[in-house]
Amino acid sequence: MENKINTKKIAIIASGWHYPLHFYKSMTEQALPEGWEAEMFCVAHRDPRHSKAKDYIKTLGEGLREDLDRKLYDKIATKKDIKELGWNYKLYPNTIGDWGNANQWLEENNYKDYDVLFITHDDNFIINNTFIYSVLESKDWDIITNSTGMPPGYLRGSCEFFKKEVIEKIGGKFDLSEVKLTREGKTDNPNREGLLDWNNTVFPLMKQIQKYDFKVSALSPCYRVSMFCIEGERGFISQTHGINTAYEEQGLKVLKDNNLI
Repeated sequence: MENKINTKKIAIIASGWHYPLHFYKSMTEQALPEGWEAEMFCVAHRDPRHSKAKDYIKTLGEGLREDLDRKLYDKIATKKDIKELGWNYKLYPNTIGDWGNANQWLEENNYKDYDVLFITHDDNFIINNTFIYSVLESKDWDIITNSTGMPPGYLRGSCEFFKKEVIEKIGGKFDLSEVKLTREGKTDNPNREGLLDWNNTVFPLMKQIQKYDFKVSALSPCYRVSMFCIEGERGFISQTHGINTAYEEQGLKVLKDNNLI
């Protein structure tokens, strides 16, 4: 019998909201270093049947961002698709997104069973199957984020890796005390302004990063864009906040110039 005493584990914890099959399938295809295994969890805040991504895709014109969205949402995943791919799917109350999804998982699972937690949104376009491998093989970090954040250093729960020791030091859950908005029972896509309060989840975590002097590394200096992943803006790469667009475009240009997209 194979000796698994030294096996390490990563938990992939995805916020279920937009449901592009491309994302869920891409996670199952990720290479892992020798001695690692992955378990995948979809912390859903609405049933996949409520995804309106296809309606939005029909409105798109031509362009790189639009083409990426069409590829990302070529098919909307069903609950059956997600489960058949090996994900543990569970629908939770739509309270606070981002770190709220993570807390719902933490309430029902023992993070100490895993060496690394990968907390991510499901509107991320995964570029290749070396994403997780590259992170786990890298050295000297406590937290790894896809990009530096905006403002730099502020982490939203969109695409971050945490070593379990970080979760332990912050008390086994994320501090949501500065957030008031919840959306229980709602399945619609709110506009950007409708979720502004959720941005306040970043401040307590930044204070804890500074308090414990966690080593935070970013895979890219370009907002939302690395050589491994392009993060969606409220679900879509073609959507962008004006103050961030130039930084995103820098990353997209590097990917295109190197034939990665």
